[in-house]
Amino acid sequence: MKKIHIISLLTIISLMFGHFSRAELNPLLESTPKYNKVVVERVLRVDTLLLAGGEKVCLIGLQGPRPPKFHDVNRDSHGFIIPDDDPTTSFEVEALRFIKELTEKKTVHLEFDAERRNDDGILQAYVILPDGKMLNEEALRYGYAQLKLRMPNMKYAQRLRDAYKESRREMRGLQGNW
Repeated sequence: MKKIHIISLLTIISLMFGHFSRAELNPLLESTPKYNKVVVERVLRVDTLLLAGGEKVCLIGLQGPRPPKFHDVNRDSHGFIIPDDDPTTSFEVEALRFIKELTEKKTVHLEFDAERRNDDGILQAYVILPDGKMLNEEALRYGYAQLKLRMPNMKYAQRLRDAYKESRREMRGLQGNW
């Protein structure tokens, strides 16, 4: 019992004299200058980005549609592609294009919540765009993803819910008549 009191007392004294930073005692208080300005190299999926350093980031609070499956193209006897008769664009392609336009080759800011990495070790973040909007929220607002909130990452849960409700009310994207 005395040992616990002594350790607690030493910790308090060390904090008073600055031997330990608050981040060393609690990793959630750690600052993130490394992720203040990062470039998105490529969009892997609606809910997953690849940063210029090679690290993947999953968007918190949403789940995007699976990437489109590209089928084999028809070719004529000279090897030229024969265009499809169907000029429509699939929803998955449209959603991917939307996220690419907002993020690819652009500098963004990552904001973390309670859990910085998921079970697979991939970063989880809210992605703040150059104009100050949150990508997670915009993807939901335009109906390009489904709402998928998971504890303990609930910092912006209400904002994400509101964006999702708006897309349902306006019947946008996945909430519309695709």
